[in-house]
Amino acid sequence: MGMDVYGTNPSAPEGEYFRRNVWGWHPLATLCEEMAPDIAEHCENWHSNDADGLDGVLAEALAKRLEAAFENGTLKEYLDTRNAALARLPNETCPQCHGTGIRTDAIGLSGGQPVRIIDQPGHPRHGEKGWCNGCDGRGSNRPWATHYRVDARDVSEFVAFLKTCGGFEIH
Repeated sequence: MGMDVYGTNPSAPEGEYFRRNVWGWHPLATLCEEMAPDIAEHCENWHSNDADGLDGVLAEALAKRLEAAFENGTLKEYLDTRNAALARLPNETCPQCHGTGIRTDAIGLSGGQPVRIIDQPGHPRHGEKGWCNGCDGRGSNRPWATHYRVDARDVSEFVAFLKTCGGFEIH
């Protein structure tokens, strides 16, 4: 699933359409809300696809604010801080194997997971017997929050869209 963002009065091809999957859209929308709250507040539903958005004047103002953040380093600081916070999050225990790395419930048993040999080079349990499809036999996973990514390229592409969209709606 993704968010399709349509320009309401585009003046160039870049302003017609912008898309990100949910893993990329939500952190980009949050970035806009946090870096330009006075502008972003005019779109109440950044995180849903119910056709909310900004008019042309506000979209252009958001583009300028984000461009300024590129230029003065606050965007890099924001992204570095966000990435560092995500990197510090501890792994979460796998709910399928309860942290053992071996799935032994009915699904695991029917799939032969307790007797499967882990043959992936570089896997921490390489050569051992027992596997879990929920965590690749590791016993834990990175938290869901770490799957939501945003980087400077995403922001740059969104700025190009904002500058020429004439306003937008999120679908």
